[in-house]
Amino acid sequence: MSAMADVVLVKQKVAAGKTSRLKEWMAEIRDREQEALETLKDEGIHSETAFLEHTDDGAFLIYYMKADDLEQAIESFEQSAHDIDETHKQVMDEVLESGENVGEYELLYHLDNPERS
Repeated sequence: MSAMADVVLVKQKVAAGKTSRLKEWMAEIRDREQEALETLKDEGIHSETAFLEHTDDGAFLIYYMKADDLEQAIESFEQSAHDIDETHKQVMDEVLESGENVGEYELLYHLDNPERS
């Protein structure tokens, strides 16, 4: 049996007036799926999911990620030469208030169905 993968949930504040730009970029990622999947392979990420939370305090970008080693995945992303990763960094700098994780989530459990890949 393999060791449990790292999983994380991150919450970041979207800057006022930047929600549309964020949604445009997320749509482009979907359109460039094969390119995005290549970056996940290089970073050792099993899966990545992004959500947009709408609250009275504004919009928040919520990320769920699962990887063999999240620290290594983040380091690989930071050093990535993929065009899509460079654009992702630029767009995140543009649309997020600070990039700071404003959520505190304690992992209680994570299950993977062994019959699914």
